[in-house]
Amino acid sequence: MKTNLFITGLLLLQTLLFGQVLVNDDFENETLNALPTGYVVQHDGTGTANQKVVNTVVKNGLQSFQLEGAGGWAADIYKSVAFPNLVTVETWINVDLAANGISAGIGIGNNFVGDWGTRVSRIEFCESGNIYMTSYYNAYGPRYLLSVPYDTKKWYHIRLDHNLTTRKVKVFINGEQVTGVLNNQTFSEFNLQETITPLQIQLLAGNAGTARAMFDDVKVYQTDGLATAETAKDKILIYLSENQEELFVENISTPLSYTLYDGGGNFVKSGYLIRNSISVSPLKPGVYLLTGTDKNGKDFSKKFLKRK
Repeated sequence: MKTNLFITGLLLLQTLLFGQVLVNDDFENETLNALPTGYVVQHDGTGTANQKVVNTVVKNGLQSFQLEGAGGWAADIYKSVAFPNLVTVETWINVDLAANGISAGIGIGNNFVGDWGTRVSRIEFCESGNIYMTSYYNAYGPRYLLSVPYDTKKWYHIRLDHNLTTRKVKVFINGEQVTGVLNNQTFSEFNLQETITPLQIQLLAGNAGTARAMFDDVKVYQTDGLATAETAKDKILIYLSENQEELFVENISTPLSYTLYDGGGNFVKSGYLIRNSISVSPLKPGVYLLTGTDKNGKDFSKKFLKRK
């Protein structure tokens, strides 16, 4: 009964934080080495068997979703979603193996319109360490070079805040809104493809050579537009230090009252966050859940995996 109430409380909290949740895939309960539930292979990259749930490169929990593209043949995977006009897409992404062109991407679109499908929006991780915000219809559309480069074998948190009425999107990487350049002009929000209605969330590993990417905690949820930077700051981000001894909490008003639970819902410790980090060095490896309430009365709940 305790566990059921704990899970029910977390689901209610998630609904309060995100509004209508349309996709919430952490891949923890999916079959290892298989395509996760609800996803469809449009193009199979290095083979359908390589588009699978894995436990080798993981951000949170014990499993993630791997895509592997081949030279001349991408791994294009999608999941059907009924998108509202104001919708956010989030994920953690790790380019494990970069190719000589587009290595990985995520966005929304319609796979059945256009010669190779339409990308209403797509973040693209490329071989040069650059990240682009793009939209394509029959291979045409803007391509903005974002202000944040990336490294392979490193996790990045991506958030795309779409307004399908104004056909604009804002991009946040690791909790910070980023700008992009096109034709020597700098933009803080980017044009979406203008006419096509998106029907799917689209995940990609590119076709410019063998490319491999991992996705974790893929979310799609209805939002209130997130029209200002102040609203964007409400999106809380947590991550561990490289030595796994400190847990950092960003985009939260301190002081913060927090409680830490283990993966079974058992109490571990509680306290107050005065700055932005919590010592977790005494904790054993495993999955944990951090819940809290900031000084403004805002609640949150985030899980993390301590590896050592």
